[in-house]
Amino acid sequence: MTPATLARGTADRMPDSKDTDGIVITVGPTRVTKLGAVAFRWSDVYYAILSVSWPFFFIAAIGLYLAVNVVFALVYYVGGGVSNATTFLDYFFFSIQTLATVGYGNMSPATTYAHWIATIEIITGLLAIAIITSLVFARFSKPTTRIVFSNAAVIVPYNGVPTLMLRVANERGSHILEAAASIALVCSEKSIEGHNLRRFHKLKLERTRSPLFALTWLLMHRIDETSPLYRLTADDIKADDMRLVTTLTGMDETFAASVTARHHYAHESILFDHRFVDMFSEQGSPRELREDMRKFHLVERFER
Repeated sequence: MTPATLARGTADRMPDSKDTDGIVITVGPTRVTKLGAVAFRWSDVYYAILSVSWPFFFIAAIGLYLAVNVVFALVYYVGGGVSNATTFLDYFFFSIQTLATVGYGNMSPATTYAHWIATIEIITGLLAIAIITSLVFARFSKPTTRIVFSNAAVIVPYNGVPTLMLRVANERGSHILEAAASIALVCSEKSIEGHNLRRFHKLKLERTRSPLFALTWLLMHRIDETSPLYRLTADDIKADDMRLVTTLTGMDETFAASVTARHHYAHESILFDHRFVDMFSEQGSPRELREDMRKFHLVERFER
């Protein structure tokens, strides 16, 4: 097979975007649709259940519970054999009582057929209760964070050197132990062969770890000769649509589990010659401080 034939065969097998599923991924302000990727697999059920919101979870659980009872009510209704049950609504309520293993006594299986269906439904109910209980526990026990990133990243002189800064805060009263932060610059690169790629360049931070992250953390990157941002202007960053990707990981002392948070900064969120407004003030004595979270995202113009 010649390269031309191989290329033509590959092109012939390329799926049409109108006929394939797609997965939409949000990368900062950009929405990327992955064509040809299967949006859902049955192996993703557990991940999907843990990812949906609590209202949707409860609505889906109740809807599935009612649907299962409707199915069993239809089976009872078709075969009969339940004493004191005459209407479909009677069979539906009998199904609910059987699935929950309650059994009030006014309705009961009267034939072998009804006994077998009731047996199957009781086994289904026991398994369903075990599954629902484990899912609710998994959702409640899943560690979450209230880490907030500043809306903007600023570039301002610090000790005579242009420095990239952004703020991170822990909004909870609990501490995050051994927190580690990183910032990567996403920009375009072109190889000598003409290949265009989006590359991640890790930015060196003044401090990458915090043994006890409780309040706020100012992440700082000195823009010197070794920095990918060296001599870049706001127009350069905008022309290349550069991004900043910030991640933070640590151990939550309450959950005793690892937690993560991330944030993207588009080029319009990178401000030159601005600095963050001070959030802290003394309250009576140097040992009593006040942190004003209302100023967390505020920046002001820096006059050289």
